[in-house]
Amino acid sequence: MLLEVILGGAVWAGAECMKRGVNDKQKLDRIFRKCGLYVKYGSKEDTPKLIRSTKKETHTEYVYRIPEGLSFKDFEKKREVIEDSLNSSVNRISLSDLRGFDTKGDFKKQIRNIKKDKNNKKEIVVSFEKVLTLKVFNKPLTDFLPYKNNCIEWQIPIGVTRTDYIKHDFDKIMHMVVAGTTRYGKSIFLKNVITTLLANQPRNSLFTLIDLKGGLTFNRYRQCPQVQSIASEPAEALEVLTAINEQMIGVMDHLKTNGYENVQEAGIPNRHFVVVDEGAELSPGIEKDKELRAIKNQCEVILSRIARIGGALGYRLIYATQTPYSEVLNHNIKQNCDAKLCFRLQTDKASEVVLGEGITDAGDLQHIKGRAVYLTDRKHIVQTPMITNEYIEGVINDVLSKSANSR
Repeated sequence: MLLEVILGGAVWAGAECMKRGVNDKQKLDRIFRKCGLYVKYGSKEDTPKLIRSTKKETHTEYVYRIPEGLSFKDFEKKREVIEDSLNSSVNRISLSDLRGFDTKGDFKKQIRNIKKDKNNKKEIVVSFEKVLTLKVFNKPLTDFLPYKNNCIEWQIPIGVTRTDYIKHDFDKIMHMVVAGTTRYGKSIFLKNVITTLLANQPRNSLFTLIDLKGGLTFNRYRQCPQVQSIASEPAEALEVLTAINEQMIGVMDHLKTNGYENVQEAGIPNRHFVVVDEGAELSPGIEKDKELRAIKNQCEVILSRIARIGGALGYRLIYATQTPYSEVLNHNIKQNCDAKLCFRLQTDKASEVVLGEGITDAGDLQHIKGRAVYLTDRKHIVQTPMITNEYIEGVINDVLSKSANSR
């Protein structure tokens, strides 16, 4: 009993001594000033005014009024500076950290756990809807997300953000650009897409797979009846794309004849996914061989046409590359792909080529496999799911078994 009283008193006294430490609210006020996030007029200064702060299970939310003369983009541009500054000073133990302290428990172990939590890198999410909201998370976003098929119809899993599980619906946003340096998750994501659609839409999904890295990424899907063709060289790619172009002409004629605007209105359930892994290999802009350049130019013309008009005809383009430069990523393809998923890239310029001018997030991503920027009308930092080859084989075997039984 005496020991418990002594320990409890020591904890309380320690907390009282440490209460004088600077908290995150005070740090943020100081960081805003040092970042120039205030407005000066005459002899007066207008700084972000804290409206409220709310402590939640995983984070603390700070809500501010933005001074006139500043915009949300001013704060968004400084997000990294704010985050790094929050993590730069020593994290002292405060009274709030000791609220759940059990004087009957293991004293040393509890202190170690508190210190461990304190040493976690704080991460922030900045958003704006009439007011500026900063969410300060005490633990980093997970660096590993196991694959889980929690999607329906034409959805596929994108991954987790700080607050949500993001899914992409190919019947709402029909085309996607995927980019990223090798070994950061691009090819795994493509397999995630194909496997999810095979599992959820085995009767209505069709695939043309263009794998210009030797054909290995998509090779295990070759036996699936949903896979119309697999191409691994530019000449093969042109052959399968030419066939798709002819199919699109046929679908368009059918819709026109019957007065339909798109396949949804016509009640056509099929969706044909054209998946290109390493689109740079089809870029005529960097090809020196004359004959190959002509082949690649024709491929690019058809891919651009799929991106421009294929959506209404039931065709979906997923165009992936690990070398996203302006000479490689065709402007028409990029502009008509309203969804972008970008894993880590080596430069800010490469990030801007994929995501748009001024959006350099992909160049600043941590060196974490599966970490990406997902951009539609909004931007999210996500951890994408890691799908295993064993899971993929299970889905393929199930698809083949059902196909055999239906004959």
